[in-house]
Amino acid sequence: MRLGVDDMQEYIPRSLILLCVGLAAACSDQPVTDSGTNADATSTDTSTTDTDPMQTTGPLTETGAPMETETGPTDETESDTETDTETSTDDGPLPDMGVPPDPNEEIPPPDEEGCHAIYAQDLLPTFELEIHPVVWAQLQTEWLEGQMNEDLGVNPKPYHALQEFRYGDIVIKDAEIRLRGNPTYWYPDDKLQFQIGFHTNDPDGRFLGIKRLALDAATFNRHLLRDRLAYAVMRDVGIKAPCANNARVNINGEYYGIFTSVEKVDEVFLDRNFDDPTGDLWKRANWVLKTNEETSNDDRLDAMRDAQTVEELFTYLDIEQGLRVFAAEAVLPDSDGLWAGGLNFYMYDEPIGGKFMLLPWDMDNVFERFNDEPDGEYPANPDPFVWEKPTTHGRPWYDIPLTEPVWFALYIDLIDEIVHDGYSPEKMHARIDTWSAQIHDAVFEDVNKPYSNNLYVNKVEELHEYVEARYIFVDEWLLCWKGGGVDNGQGYCELP
Repeated sequence: MRLGVDDMQEYIPRSLILLCVGLAAACSDQPVTDSGTNADATSTDTSTTDTDPMQTTGPLTETGAPMETETGPTDETESDTETDTETSTDDGPLPDMGVPPDPNEEIPPPDEEGCHAIYAQDLLPTFELEIHPVVWAQLQTEWLEGQMNEDLGVNPKPYHALQEFRYGDIVIKDAEIRLRGNPTYWYPDDKLQFQIGFHTNDPDGRFLGIKRLALDAATFNRHLLRDRLAYAVMRDVGIKAPCANNARVNINGEYYGIFTSVEKVDEVFLDRNFDDPTGDLWKRANWVLKTNEETSNDDRLDAMRDAQTVEELFTYLDIEQGLRVFAAEAVLPDSDGLWAGGLNFYMYDEPIGGKFMLLPWDMDNVFERFNDEPDGEYPANPDPFVWEKPTTHGRPWYDIPLTEPVWFALYIDLIDEIVHDGYSPEKMHARIDTWSAQIHDAVFEDVNKPYSNNLYVNKVEELHEYVEARYIFVDEWLLCWKGGGVDNGQGYCELP
């Protein structure tokens, strides 16, 4: 990630402030919240209330507005005054408060896209977190020391006990919380990013059937729509991609900020997307096996990685499905995915077809992330076939099949389909308008975002401009390849 002059923050003073706050919190019985404000940010008394498709389930009522709750933990101490039983009054037995709703008793049906209802596009949920002051101070310190800890081989993102997770009437008291994201880009002035684990204390623990909630707030995703919009495009064109929307987060009774709520690629995702969800799931970053850890090995993965020809690769990889993902990332475009030579993707060894399938992940570096001049490392319109990131880790499953004309022709057809069916300006602009209107108040009330409200508005407009320009560029690029164009020897199309 490269920082421009306008993007730099004054980090040292902020880090000192956070450290002082953290130390104070550790010695206090009061909840600590990040009260850092933005000089340009404004606060309003109004909040957006969205229609919640899960209200029909009873305990899932969600208004989207902050709930009035007591802040922080309370210390139970013995009173210095003895109770006079002779003068006390007894109005009868205490009322039956009932049993808290089972967080998995009434799992709502999927939305019209097949996504879990918590990720429905017309929903802006509010998640309430109660975090002990000592834990909150630990999280802030871990954020400041994340890169140092990673360099020392210390886990920069350990789980901590969460006193309470609340969504509407659902209360979970055995969940855990950790930081999320790449510590390299954890800047002191940024809003912390979180992952909630419902399974870490109880392997069967779930929230409405979900094992984990990922709450993302990548600093340079200032309009908060990159992942949400990119995954929507992919699902529109038949790619099994995570679902995402936005969510408000309250910490210890105070509004902390707005996040992108992204579905994790895990066993729950596999169960939703595949007829047989029992296969091996690999995360590319460090080739980590995420399922069947005790029963599987990497023999099939190694065989696919060793493939040198299309025939060898075809034995293990669903090439057509893979090229569809490559093409979608090229259209967006995505600077950190498999098309660019990055490491942000998963691989699923699908048992029924007997082949690996590529699954996209972590799409906060798409769209207007590309803003360099044409000769820059991240040009505004990278060529959908040629461009590869400067720090590429290689992309053999792209390069090998595209050496053959039949697979290259399919790749061009897939880009044609994706740009016109999934990336049409009308659809893109409508989604941007709808979703930015949905989260407008939540963004403006978020005093922990490290940028002004004016910058947020400008970035939404920049996103509109980018998707329009990208559509025009790719459409013209297709006219060359589908109109008899040939490779000029460097991968670029030219008409004979």
